Amino acid sequence: MEGVWQELLDSAQIEICVADWWGARENCGCIYRLRVRLLDMYENEVVKFSASPNPVLQWTERGCRQVSHVFTNFGKGIRYVSFEQYGRDTRSWVGHYGALVTHSSVRVRIRLS
Repeated sequence: MEGVWQELLDSAQIEICVADWWGARENCGCIYRLRVRLLDMYENEVVKFSASPNPVLQWTERGCRQVSHVFTNFGKGIRYVSFEQYGRDTRSWVGHYGALVTHSSVRVRIRLS
């Protein structure tokens, strides 16, 4: 991961926190998925998290929803985070009507002993 020392990543003192906010347009439902993978220096998957929340139906609430996860105790050798989102509308409309996504984040948090 850019900007994080390898020694810190390899210590048992950190957590990797991922979060994503998503929602749908009022007039069109959507399907959303998130997959986050922690990778080693060769980009091999070490551990992963995936979420497939229930679809948002058309003409229901427009509020944003959050998906989040904290990776802990993942061992040494993590060098990359792969953060993949998927979204599409439930009406198969042509254009940009899929899931609305905002404030995606990956944070490294140091745990104090």
